[in-house]
Parts: sequence; C-alpha cells; structure tokens
Amino acid sequence: MSDSKDFFKGRVGNPEAHGQGEKELWIKIEPIVCELLDELKINNKVKTSFTHTEIEHFYSITGNLNQLSLNNILLLNLFDTDKSGSFLQATSKFGFDETKIVSLYVEIVAYSSILDTELFKTLLLFHLKDVNHQVSKFPETMENSASNAWKKLKPFVDNKFRNSLAHGTWAVENKEIVLFNDAKLEPYATLGLADFIVKMKEQNLLYNCLLCVLNDRWKAGFFNFVKS
Repeated sequence: MSDSKDFFKGRVGNPEAHGQGEKELWIKIEPIVCELLDELKINNKVKTSFTHTEIEHFYSITGNLNQLSLNNILLLNLFDTDKSGSFLQATSKFGFDETKIVSLYVEIVAYSSILDTELFKTLLLFHLKDVNHQVSKFPETMENSASNAWKKLKPFVDNKFRNSLAHGTWAVENKEIVLFNDAKLEPYATLGLADFIVKMKEQNLLYNCLLCVLNDRWKAGFFNFVKS
C-alpha cells in the first residue's frame, strides 16, 4: 500500500484513498491520454493561447470538484467506528440517523462521479480549438479530432454509469445501488456500496490523470503561452 501512496503523491489530493488497483489503472490510462494529446496536436486541434480570465474560470470549475472531494472524505470518515457513534449522538436531535447519513454519502458520491466524468470532458475540450465545445458532443468531437487514440481511451470513460446517475435512473434497494438502462427501469447492474465507490474512483482517476498530464504539458511548453 505504501508503494501506491508514493505513486499517487502529487497526483491526487488524497493518496491514501488509492490502492494497487488504482495504480495499475492509472498506468494503463496515462499513456493513452498522452497519445490523445499528441494526436490532437498533430491534427492542429490544440489551443495555445489563453487569457487570464479563461485560466481563472478553469481553476474555478476544478475547485468545485476539489471541494466536493473534501466533503466526500469528511463523510467517509464518519463511517469510522469511533466517530460514527459520537456524530450520530450529536446530530440525532436534528433528524440525522445512520440511514440518512449513508444516503447522503451515496448522493454525494453519485454527484461527484458525474462531475468527474463531465469535467474530464470539459477540461480536455477547454484546451482545444476549432472543435465543437459542447460537452454533450464530446464523443463525436474526439472521434473527429483524434480517432486513433480516442478508440483506446473511450472504454475508460464510463458514460453508461454517468448517464444512470445524471438521469436519475438509479436507486438504493435492499442496501444496494441499482443502475437502470433507461426509463423502462430495466436494471443493468446491482452494486454494493464498496463496488459503487470503486466505479466512482475509476472515473475520478481518469479525471485526475488528465489533470496531471495537462499540468506536465503546461510545464513542458506544450501549450505555448497565456496572453493578458
């Protein structure tokens, strides 16, 4: 586990939350993300000029997920045996109980996973030019702009999971999370809380990997300059 912590230090905000499985996934994803950016550069789709206002907006939207991640960690820590009892005792007079806290945690994880997936798309599109910048058109934009690398990366962008969460086609039943295909409410997956968190972590890892690669490319001069 210490090896994984060392690997994620400087890459993610909470290295302790990631284990060997996440490390192996990152090692698979990072070369493909790099390949995608290189193909976009070759195809003259990479934007190289940014205003200070644009960069401020960039940091603002990434700040949303940073704050949500902190809230996620705070709630997760409440499941610690020593803390949960005292928290429930202190908040019970306000109507909190164990069921409500678990429900709140699942809801935050769901929203966090949606943000992970959507900000992955937004951050990548933000660094591009002469493309359709609508996030809803992201798959088509990637297919048209860097088809070779996109075919490799596409399986790691779990839009089916994201759509279930974003469209409200999910539910907690018998202490498990049920994901539905569409409004027919035909389940395609039933996950325990631990498996649900793993899927959320995978999308968070994809977002953080892109963020790290972009940061490295900025330092290397891949993006030329920021104009005032």
